[in-house]
This record gives sequence, C-alpha cells and structure tokens, in this order.
Amino acid sequence: MIRVEHVTLSFPGCTALNDVSLSVRPGEMVALIGASGSGKSTLLRTISGLAAGDGGQITVMGGIVQRQGRLRRDIRKTRAHIAVIFQQFNLVNRLSVLTNAMLGALGRLPLWRTLLHRFPREVRALALDSLARVGIRDKATQRAAALSGGQQQRAAIARALVQKAKVLLADEPIASLDPESSRNVMEILADINARDGITILVSLHQVDYALRFCPRAIALKNGGIVYDGPSAALTPAFLRALYGASGQDTLAGGEIRSFPGGAAQKPLQRGSRLKTA
Repeated sequence: MIRVEHVTLSFPGCTALNDVSLSVRPGEMVALIGASGSGKSTLLRTISGLAAGDGGQITVMGGIVQRQGRLRRDIRKTRAHIAVIFQQFNLVNRLSVLTNAMLGALGRLPLWRTLLHRFPREVRALALDSLARVGIRDKATQRAAALSGGQQQRAAIARALVQKAKVLLADEPIASLDPESSRNVMEILADINARDGITILVSLHQVDYALRFCPRAIALKNGGIVYDGPSAALTPAFLRALYGASGQDTLAGGEIRSFPGGAAQKPLQRGSRLKTA
C-alpha cells in the first residue's frame, strides 16, 4: 500500500530524512515513533506529496507520488486516496461541522459545488453518518470553532471518511489533546482500521498509545529508521536511547505499560530491526 525507497531530504545544516526505506501492507496500522525532530512529520509529508524529497521514490497504492525529488504531474489522482489528519485539525473554523466533513468529497466533485456549498444528498448523508460514527452527530450544525480539541479532531476524521480514502496518514493527532480525548481518537482510528480495512500510518510521541493500538512500530532518530518491528518488542532500554532524558514522560516513568486486552512487552522477535545509534 505504501512503499518508500531510499528517500532523502536535507535542509541547510540539517538532514531531515536519511536514506529511509519502508513498506506498509494493506490494512496495517503502524506507529511512527521518535523524539521531536526525528523526521516523523517530514516523512508523512513526503508520503502524502506535501513535500518533495531530494532523492528516492515513494509509491502509494501502486501510484508514484514522487521520484528523485520530483512530484508526479498526476499526483492528484493518488492524493485522492490519501487522507491526512494534522495535529492542529485544519478545519475551517467559520463553517459548520457538517460542511467541514462534506469537504472531504472535494476531490470528486465539481469546483462550483464546493464553492457554493451545494453538496449532493449522498455526500450530506455520508457526512452525517461519518459524524455519527465518530460520536459528534449532534454537533453537525455548530461552527467548527465552537468544538473542543478532541471534537475537532473527530470532525477531521469524519472528513477523511467522507473522502473515502484508502490510506490515512495521521501526524501527531493526539499531541494537543487531554488523555481521555486522546484515547477516544485512537479508539476511533483503530475501529476504522479494523472495520474498513483502511491502512493507517500514525506518528505518535506517546509510546503507550503505540503499544496499545498499533501492532507494528517504526522508530526514527536523526532522520533514519532505527527500528521496524512489533510494538510489543520495544524495550525500556531502547526507548531511553531513542528519546533520551527528555522521554521519561513518554516512557511512563521509565517503564512500558501494558493494557488489558492490549499489547505488552515481549522479547524481540525475528524479522525486526533494532539499532541504538
């Protein structure tokens, strides 16, 4: 579903991505973990085609997003299948929650319909169903600005459902939310992954949530992949090396927590990659 091959991206005095290669199979839910500045957000932006790398190739659903630092001219066809959820929600605050959700259909509607807010009945029905699914159907007529942070993120997820995307990229979707809202958002994403088969790649600073909701984790450090394997195989020693002294809150007091019905720590499994430098 997603294939990244030897992608690099540098800025003056900084290597954002360093020969990154990975693949994500259809229906997987994968966590990107790593300290701030490790390259998680940059990687998601290059996969979605919002940023061009210096080299390498990225394909999504068999369609080339970029090759050797150039975005494909027909990238819009591939982007139509990719939904991106941002940390800051990216809703239009003055529009209603329902209209924000219906904007997910923008890629398959004539421009005049979206400019005039003349959405077809089936799009309106899908948007209402999507809002109900994420638990904010009763907020449909409210302006997006009136919602709490957790509710705004749910509206953004509903917009992705209206888009009918096959791949969902979530860039720190719970970073600015309280613990209860964070859990709700991650449960919604996990439900979408399980019931709809949508492939999800989500960057997370909180390792607890990666353990609980994502069977596989990819860890980045200094723009390169240092681990790719089962989330359950992550060890406290590796995570301390990954995050450094600033990661104590991320590691839940220096230990990996296990959750009822969720992943717990296990020995490193064959086929995973683990490096500490």
